[in-house]
Amino acid sequence: MKASANGHFSQSLNVLLKRYSLSEHELLKLRTIDESKIVSLAYTETGGFDITDGAFYAEERDVNYKLKIDYLIKGSDRKQTLILLPVVADELG
Repeated sequence: MKASANGHFSQSLNVLLKRYSLSEHELLKLRTIDESKIVSLAYTETGGFDITDGAFYAEERDVNYKLKIDYLIKGSDRKQTLILLPVVADELG
């Protein structure tokens, strides 16, 4: 049996949603994504993704986010990025 990438992304998202609390705004943004259009899912425990350009930074910064989802826009081959789970102040040390 061959596992599909879509199934893997869906399972990974479900695990993350059970582990972390997303804001209502983040949940609404996440619901707009067609899971079959996800091309990349990246999550980190340390460091994070910059909200402005999606770049990964190893150091903890107050502009870092923990989850980055790249997906294709419906009816297009263009890729868009959704970044969720902001670093909270107590994680910055």
